[in-house]
Amino acid sequence: MSDFDEFMVHTVTVETHAGEGPFGNTTSPESAPIPCLIEDSQGLSRTATGDTVSTTATLWIMDTTQRDKFTPESIVHLNGRTATVLRIEEADSGSLGLPDHLKVVLT
Repeated sequence: MSDFDEFMVHTVTVETHAGEGPFGNTTSPESAPIPCLIEDSQGLSRTATGDTVSTTATLWIMDTTQRDKFTPESIVHLNGRTATVLRIEEADSGSLGLPDHLKVVLT
C-alpha cells in the first residue's frame, strides 16, 4: 500500500483497446472500478503520428499493475462521460523507494 492511496478518491472503468477487427476497433469488456485521482484539465498534446489533439483529463493511478489496461485508444469511463487514452506514462523510482505510479492522458 502506498502512502498516496488515500488520495485516490475517484474511480474509472476502462474498455481496453484490443486492436482492429473487420468492423473497426475492438475492446475488452469494461473493467472493475480502478481507484485513481482525476485531474480535469484542457490542453494540447501530440499523437504518435504527430497530430495535435485536445486533451480533457489526466488520471493518476498508484497501482502500476493496471498499466496494460490503458493501451492507446482504450475507452475510459469517468465522471459520467467517456474519454480515449492518448498515452500512458509510468513513474518507476527503482531502488529509491518513492511511490511508483501511472499517468494516463485522455482525449
